[in-house]
Amino acid sequence: MAEGVVFDLGYRPHEGPRTGRRGARRALYRDGIRRVLGIRRRARRKLLPMVLIGGALLPALFFVAIGVVVGEFDAALVLFGHPQYFDLTGQMALIFVALAAGELLIPDRSFGTLQVYASRPLTTVDYLLGRAAALATVAFSFLWLPHLVLYLGRAWVSAEGFASYAVAEADVLLTTAIASLAYLLAYTPLAFAVASVSRRPAIAAGAFLGVVTVSVPTATALTESGYSSLSLLALPHHPGYVKDWVMGASTNEWLPEVAGYGPAASLVMMATLAAACWLVVLFRQRKAL
Repeated sequence: MAEGVVFDLGYRPHEGPRTGRRGARRALYRDGIRRVLGIRRRARRKLLPMVLIGGALLPALFFVAIGVVVGEFDAALVLFGHPQYFDLTGQMALIFVALAAGELLIPDRSFGTLQVYASRPLTTVDYLLGRAAALATVAFSFLWLPHLVLYLGRAWVSAEGFASYAVAEADVLLTTAIASLAYLLAYTPLAFAVASVSRRPAIAAGAFLGVVTVSVPTATALTESGYSSLSLLALPHHPGYVKDWVMGASTNEWLPEVAGYGPAASLVMMATLAAACWLVVLFRQRKAL
């Protein structure tokens, strides 16, 4: 007759406060932000996010320095103002979101952590909303913080005084925030959808960047062949078009605009794609549990 053996592995019951479903969602959100930024991880995990964030902020800090030292802040902004700044950070945000989406979804699925989350009072929707909120927070900050730095720098060197300038130009904060949300809506749902069907973060990032990049020459060729409605397939042109519309600028020849569509069509296209991507991610996550 076999004799059973009991091993004491040192497991202990949780003795801290039980915060329930709301606390679990907050913990998931905080963990998502740490994972995107590489906090409490090895240095190589922090390298790319920090390089991209530094690259996004550096031009803004440079212009502020010019304004303070030389007093040519206004001249610099004429050449490289808020709308043009989005054309730079929009490309960088594309890479940032591509890397972050895979890091948020794929390790949990690959290492079997999803089953641990499912044993807590969390639903699949809670999990996805927590991950999406973490990515949205960091990506929005990535896009909007340089404009806040420019705004504060310009107010600092303004001849009207800091407070007068800050009040008079406060609408810049609103328009840049709306433009940042447009980039967020265009990029993050598709990046999540690609990550939900990939096994490795690097492959997911490459596939996402490939789809977005190839969409522009494909849509251009189809539009020139007479299929003007397919200009809406130019995915990275939609947030830029909406950004120019919100900020009253014209920084590029956006393909939907060339084909005769208004900014509303770009908004509808982004919202439709986001809804479709959400359904794909939801289906994949439920299947993985």
